[in-house]
Amino acid sequence: MKAGADLVRKLDEVEWPVFAAFWLYLPEVNTWKLVLASPRVALSGPRQAYESIQTALATLPDARSQLALSDIEVVDPRHYLVSLLRTAVSTGPTVNGIRFTRNVINGHLIHDAYIYRVSDRAPGGQAA
Repeated sequence: MKAGADLVRKLDEVEWPVFAAFWLYLPEVNTWKLVLASPRVALSGPRQAYESIQTALATLPDARSQLALSDIEVVDPRHYLVSLLRTAVSTGPTVNGIRFTRNVINGHLIHDAYIYRVSDRAPGGQAA
């Protein structure tokens, strides 16, 4: 959990806008994914987003040893899951730690999530 928070803070530091960041449990494959929502995904594409994240990870030795790029999924802030979470949770632009377990939002079950941020803007003020 700390590695994910460290990565989000690092991305904030380098002004790579993160509107939402959360670990999502995927029961069908029994794994967790760190979901990062940024407008850069729509603007520049996922490949460039992953390259930016890899660069940030390289500067965080502790996070790099615990977090692989394959653990991360990048999405547009308008992604249905981000929009769904935004209806139930709003953290603002800070990095928090909110456990969100076995909740149903608009008929969609969220088995388990650990939320760092769900906001309609990035820390620098950029709106979705």
